[in-house]
Amino acid sequence: MENTELPDSAHGIPLAKSVLAYIALAFAFSWLLFIPVIKAHGREAFLYFGVAGPAVAAIILSMRRQRDPSSSRILRLAWFISMLALCWILLSLHYLWRVSTALHFRPDPILILPAILPAWVLSGAYSSDTGVRALLCRLVHPPNRWSLFALLSFPAFQLIPAAVAYLFKSKLIWPGNGGTMPVQVVQALIFFAFTLLFTAVLEEPGWRGFLLDRLQARFSPLLSTLLVWLPWSAWHGPLDYYRPVRFSLVVWLLLRIVTMIPLATILTWIYNRSGRSIQATALFHASMNTCPYVLPYSQPGMALLFVWAAYAVVDGRMWRFDQKFTARYAIR
Repeated sequence: MENTELPDSAHGIPLAKSVLAYIALAFAFSWLLFIPVIKAHGREAFLYFGVAGPAVAAIILSMRRQRDPSSSRILRLAWFISMLALCWILLSLHYLWRVSTALHFRPDPILILPAILPAWVLSGAYSSDTGVRALLCRLVHPPNRWSLFALLSFPAFQLIPAAVAYLFKSKLIWPGNGGTMPVQVVQALIFFAFTLLFTAVLEEPGWRGFLLDRLQARFSPLLSTLLVWLPWSAWHGPLDYYRPVRFSLVVWLLLRIVTMIPLATILTWIYNRSGRSIQATALFHASMNTCPYVLPYSQPGMALLFVWAAYAVVDGRMWRFDQKFTARYAIR
């Protein structure tokens, strides 16, 4: 992918300062919205205002106040309206079908509010601001082979060990809420689209598109991955602590440390191999969040995640600092 992002240093922003500003802004935006909604027992859908914290922080800090002459307000407005309608429909379907196996649609007017933020983020690819446009054009671009790999790799990773376990009559976990096969397939697709738009699109422009970029200008990809994983994991704190069934310490350690470190490593590998495509990491993020809930899997087979992460480290030589990264992507 062609890089058009302007360097922080060209605008008088030290790299370390932009990293710290991003973390502070992402946490403040998210937690100040998460906690009141949870404490007030508000609708779950309103939590997605807070989920947008990483993307909002990245967009704010990417603003350069320099107009792109090729931008069109009409095009951005049209894109925003179309994405708003799509997000509203998907959110309504998700909450309807989560409690029922019947395929029906009844739009919920209140759900148009949390649909605003993913629509706004996606429409940023047509922003008149050169910095915002450069960031989000890496999210909204024609799919390439790495987009396809990011979409399909996690289902393959989950299903191949499951098939082996099934052949040897080992125990499998079969998720699902009943219904016929066509119904389950449609519901799985809706769940994936919902996760893509209301989780991955709201997180990946920040964690990978902004924070990982800047860390890799100073550190190796492997160290940068750990430095992204730490705030990424901690950022989920209010959701982990206040969720209806609060995580036990063991579950929290398994999810946020044992699982998220190899996943963060694979995401860094995909991000770098795809030419810094936020779209690729968003598709993988949505896929990894969806597949365990809709596809059968072998619990021992999930340990292969560490093998995948180890391959990513070796293939990407992630222990080595790439001195050309800073010059190649205009980050100082």
